[in-house]
Amino acid sequence: MSIEYRVDGMTCGHCVKTVEESFLENGIKAKADKERNIVILDSELSEESLKSMKDNLQEAGYSLGSKINS
Repeated sequence: MSIEYRVDGMTCGHCVKTVEESFLENGIKAKADKERNIVILDSELSEESLKSMKDNLQEAGYSLGSKINS
């Protein structure tokens, strides 16, 4: 089951790669979609991982928003 989160700030292919690599560095497989402003994960994030990813992405210039589906 895939989980989608909103991500703001992606404007190009480099942004997509940066977002995906940021998740991968934390052991989370992700697929970013700049047209839909989302990132698709293979599994749910723990509260700790969610906070960490929000902080990491914010430092890179992106904003991880709320979960779109459950």
